[in-house]
Amino acid sequence: MAVTRNSTKKSVAPKSQVKKNSTVKNVKKSTTIIPKSKSEDIQLKDNDLVTPPNASKPPVFEVDDKGLRYWLVKSEPETRIDPRSGNDAKFSFQDFSEVEKEPWDGVRNYEAKNNLLNMKIGDICFFYHSNCKKPGIVGLAKVVSKAKPDMQQFNSKSSYYDPKATMESPRWWCPDLSVLYAFKRKVTLDELKLVPELEDLYLLKRGRLSVTPVSSNHFYQILKIQNDGKETIENEFDCNVSNISKIPDNFL
Repeated sequence: MAVTRNSTKKSVAPKSQVKKNSTVKNVKKSTTIIPKSKSEDIQLKDNDLVTPPNASKPPVFEVDDKGLRYWLVKSEPETRIDPRSGNDAKFSFQDFSEVEKEPWDGVRNYEAKNNLLNMKIGDICFFYHSNCKKPGIVGLAKVVSKAKPDMQQFNSKSSYYDPKATMESPRWWCPDLSVLYAFKRKVTLDELKLVPELEDLYLLKRGRLSVTPVSSNHFYQILKIQNDGKETIENEFDCNVSNISKIPDNFL
């Protein structure tokens, strides 16, 4: 997902805490870094946010016994300059860990938009590195806000500008996400394809979608896969995750 993001920096935290910076979201225009969700001079304060609409379709999966749903979001860990905007699409898990929270903007597919609208505060997302040598899941994120207008739709200089969108009637919505934990190792796409129990995983069925639902059974199956494997070296994550807390064995 190639986007720029309006991120809230937080102070450096000890390893026991999670850190956060910006993404396929903090992007560069030429040599100038432009926050992703900052559309020109248009900004919204939390108390100014428009109430999000209901999703056009209900969630694919029901909440589990903890009242949660699970998702997978994609981001690019390597530099790729968007030809339209001149921005760098890179937003690795390390970049994500350096911001307090990140609006998951830049999604311009109606099915993925519906998934974003169905996210609730507390839901958990797999963070997936895409468009790299070995795509795969590298960590977990948490939904920390309800959906709000994606500010990129109002920015005429953005690749995600929508001339039909207005502040009174936004067309695209996104919640804020925050880093939760890094995986002990990357669980690659090739590895997921070899697991019979995951043949119906939406990532495998709808591979081009940047936001997909994950069933609770698939969620725990993937956690088991990363927990059972050997911990991998840093460069296999495509970025430095040494300052991000690793997922505990007893998570959930």
